[in-house]
Amino acid sequence: MTAAGAILTLALFAQVPPPATSAVEAGRAIFEGKGQCLSCHRLGEEGGRTARDLAWIGLLRTPEKLHASVTNPSRHPAAAAFTPAEVESLVAFLRMRRTLWTLSKEPVPERDIAPATENVPFFNRPDRDKEERPEELMSALHLKPGATVADIGSGTGYFTWRLAQQVGPQGKVYAVDVQQSMLDLTEAAVAEHKAKNVEYILATERSPRLPEASVDLVFIAYAYHEFGDPEAMMSAVRRALKPGGRVLVLEYAKESKIAPASPLHKMSFEEIRREIEPMGFEIDQLLDFLPVQHGVIFTIK
Repeated sequence: MTAAGAILTLALFAQVPPPATSAVEAGRAIFEGKGQCLSCHRLGEEGGRTARDLAWIGLLRTPEKLHASVTNPSRHPAAAAFTPAEVESLVAFLRMRRTLWTLSKEPVPERDIAPATENVPFFNRPDRDKEERPEELMSALHLKPGATVADIGSGTGYFTWRLAQQVGPQGKVYAVDVQQSMLDLTEAAVAEHKAKNVEYILATERSPRLPEASVDLVFIAYAYHEFGDPEAMMSAVRRALKPGGRVLVLEYAKESKIAPASPLHKMSFEEIRREIEPMGFEIDQLLDFLPVQHGVIFTIK
């Protein structure tokens, strides 16, 4: 996989039921036959090399975006020959392509845990919106009004007030940080944007101190790499999630040479997977619209 392809970022999709098995099998027949998709695309080691590997396209694209891509005549001229039912079957097949490459079993060096930082100028840098694309990210979360979100590592509140706006006055955001000074900055940012649905929690290195089964989404932006006891913290996160709840881990990509952070404050996609998957989580979604970040959505296995 190329370094560019490894820079996978966050995708949080609206919850939709999986397609019927019959539709998936019909889509497979179209993909391998009438559509001649393998002449350009590949699934893992099978197929062409002139277009992207589709082995995990179901982790990267919503059903709506898959439909738009399949029916785009500039990308797929043969789409005009598909009936509406065939298009839906092909989309169903692509939605189920969620197999990431197998991680190497070779031992990797132990990751150094970064100390908690109070680098306020970095958090408030003028180019941050360009590098973060926060409005696009908030839209991709598909948070429902009334949802409950925990922003763990809220820092200066950059995402906190945006999350508060997304869930609306009937929703709630827990702003969580291990440093009271950062919680004070978060509170100031929230007040500046006139949000009144945020509760502030001073966490420990082992627990975010969230109520059990209380949260729809745990939002961890550039904070996981600073967890002093990642296993204990993520265990507490599991307990805080409602059934069907999700966890977003957003980290600057170690694979990117231009990500605006030191190596100690970056993580590779392999490091994120190796650490979090064994803790009882599985990858649910990825997104590739952010420039230098990994954004990974996990759900409980």
